[in-house]
Amino acid sequence: MKAKKHFLLMLSLAVMLVLAACGGQNAGTNNDSDSDGDGTAEGQDGGHFVFVTASDAPTLDPHGMNDTATTNATSQIFERLTDFAEDGSVVPLLAEEFNPIDDRTWEFKLRQGVKFHDGTDFTAEAVKLSLERLIDPDFASPRAVVLNMISEVIVEDDYTVVIKTAEPFAPLPAHLAHNAGSIIAPSALEEEEKGGKTVDENPIGTGPFVLDVWERGSKIKFKKNEDYWGEKTSLDTMEFVVVPEQSTRMAMLESGDANAAQIGSSDVRHMEGVPDIELTRIVSTRMDYLGFNMGVEPFDNKLVRQAISMAINKNDIVDGILDGQGTAAVGPLAPTVNGNYQGLTPLGFDVEEAKALMEEAGYADGFKTTLYVNEGNKERADIAVLIQSQLAQINIDVDIQSIEWGTFLDKTAAGEHELFILGWTTVTGDADYGLYALFHSDMHGTPGNRSFYTNERVDELLDLARSSTDQDERNEAYKEISEILVDEVPMVYLQHPDFVYGTNGVASGLFVDFSGTPYFKGIKLK
Repeated sequence: MKAKKHFLLMLSLAVMLVLAACGGQNAGTNNDSDSDGDGTAEGQDGGHFVFVTASDAPTLDPHGMNDTATTNATSQIFERLTDFAEDGSVVPLLAEEFNPIDDRTWEFKLRQGVKFHDGTDFTAEAVKLSLERLIDPDFASPRAVVLNMISEVIVEDDYTVVIKTAEPFAPLPAHLAHNAGSIIAPSALEEEEKGGKTVDENPIGTGPFVLDVWERGSKIKFKKNEDYWGEKTSLDTMEFVVVPEQSTRMAMLESGDANAAQIGSSDVRHMEGVPDIELTRIVSTRMDYLGFNMGVEPFDNKLVRQAISMAINKNDIVDGILDGQGTAAVGPLAPTVNGNYQGLTPLGFDVEEAKALMEEAGYADGFKTTLYVNEGNKERADIAVLIQSQLAQINIDVDIQSIEWGTFLDKTAAGEHELFILGWTTVTGDADYGLYALFHSDMHGTPGNRSFYTNERVDELLDLARSSTDQDERNEAYKEISEILVDEVPMVYLQHPDFVYGTNGVASGLFVDFSGTPYFKGIKLK
């Protein structure tokens, strides 16, 4: 047993080191220690901070939806057992330490003296209730895939939790750092269980900000958590303001009406020249893609999907639309993801070969189709227009429909689509998260597999890689999976964009992790 424990510990450390290596070049800026609060150039205490965002969060329940807007908002309210440090390594957060007991068992020693926003104590029971809720099949969280390898959560005492997994799963600490691992106050869960306010309406966490007012579709207002267990934010209040038009968001940032925003790739060059704007750039673990609904004709035909892939010039997207702020995708995993295989032979840009494939598939005369794109993202809208133009060369007539974010998610989850443009960020830094939700047949719809892709061999390999403690074996599995996915084209892997955030009137303290999630607790205003 000692040998096995030592082996798993070494494997876990290796995974963390790989994450750190990936994260070192991705790190945002976290300048909490640069601020002295005396009103000098390092910033001053107090004030109101405004973040402009394209979309409102569909929910403030961190177990309720698997999307960026939900993650960005709930990450300010809730915390997890573990977290990602600035260098991408996994570190304790609500846990003070964590250690493997054997290849299926982890022990977490919890931080004491932590209070939820309602004044109740954070204890092991809260961890158990939150994690069991997330993975409960009856609750059917779209984020359950992140932690559904957990088989049991055991309360050893008030501040010790033991988590067992059904199979060996070395990346568990990294998966617990995902927003899906957010710990919700038992009082909020009990209120929901009794038929009162839902967690969406009553989000109570341990984080540095407390929900003040949520004007759905318009803004989310937060206030400082005066009883926060760690270093308290210097901000008095904060709000997320929903501004669907990208040009308006950029204008608000330039004028100082907003303090922070994610910068669209096409706006980066301009913002670099604005004196009051400071940029934070993160080399991401994200993959943007053109998705097919493989449950409808003609996208159930591999030759049609291959033809579409070969008709799209990815370099036109990266060098033109993204203005060089990213890299063309070879396969589904970014080079920064642990377990990625970049030695793939992609389906290259070849319009004549694409035409030949269309003819072989019986669609030489083409067809009409609809492409969904979400509102508020200029780059995706521009990519849609480019794809429309390039697919016209192989006689595919594309109708572009721009849809509100929540509706977009609902329609693509329900299979009410043909083509769509979306992205997936490997938030844990590990290939399991980058592939399992997108391509396993158990994940159709809301969890991530909006292409409705099914392949028994891919399922088998994903399950194998998820349970293996041998990183070389995992890498071989992910290599074969990636080769199959390039050939079968359940989606066109477009690019891996950089995340760029701009601030105005901020002295220090913005931290953006390698998944692109911003954290505002360290902000000090000028």
